[in-house]
Amino acid sequence: DMITAAFEAGAQVFVSGEISERTTHLARELGIHYIAAGHHATERYGVQALGEWLADEYDIEHRFVDIDNPA
Repeated sequence: DMITAAFEAGAQVFVSGEISERTTHLARELGIHYIAAGHHATERYGVQALGEWLADEYDIEHRFVDIDNPA
C-alpha cells in the first residue's frame, strides 16, 4: 500500500515483496514500474546484512540459513 507514497515522492520504480492485483493496476494508472519480486528474494539480503553488522558490532557469530520457499 506504499506505491502512492513512493510515486508522490518521485519514484519511477516500486519494488515489493508482495504481489497485489490492486497495486498492479494502480502502477499502470500512475505510470510507475512495479516489480513484485517475492518476499524471499527481497528480504533475505537485509537479514544477512543485519547479521553481519551484529557480528561485527558485538563480536558474535551468526549464520544465515537460506531455505528456499517454493511459494
